[in-house]
Amino acid sequence: MLIIRHIRHWYEPRLPHAVFLDGLYAGMVGKDDSLRLDAPHGNYTLKIQLGGRVPIGKNGRSIDVSVSTTKHIEVPANGNVEYAFRDRERMWNILFDIDLVMWVVSWFVPMPRIYKILSDAFFVMWLVRFVLIRKKYYKIETIQQH
Repeated sequence: MLIIRHIRHWYEPRLPHAVFLDGLYAGMVGKDDSLRLDAPHGNYTLKIQLGGRVPIGKNGRSIDVSVSTTKHIEVPANGNVEYAFRDRERMWNILFDIDLVMWVVSWFVPMPRIYKILSDAFFVMWLVRFVLIRKKYYKIETIQQH
């Protein structure tokens, strides 16, 4: 038995994450933040993914707006193995959320010009970092093997 768990904080929304074993869709980690799979003994490539492709234009083109992580795992012949994944960019996301709240506040309260400059610079840094790490977005750990 293979168990996949999503470890998240109380402020993170419960979003569905697709689980792939060796490139084949295996299921979704949904509302209860876990997925149980009856996978035969062997070595697999586990991929956790949030998001997907968004179509653009009329000629069938699309862009990938997903975040994911891939890890090689082993399912034992007897017993269960449990893997957990979590967002490795927690601090960046907290800072981005604070900046987002400040941006909304700036609609109603005049902010100093320096805030706008710093906010825009932080957003660009966050966006570049997000794009660079989007294929290594989660951290997958072995929780227990029995």
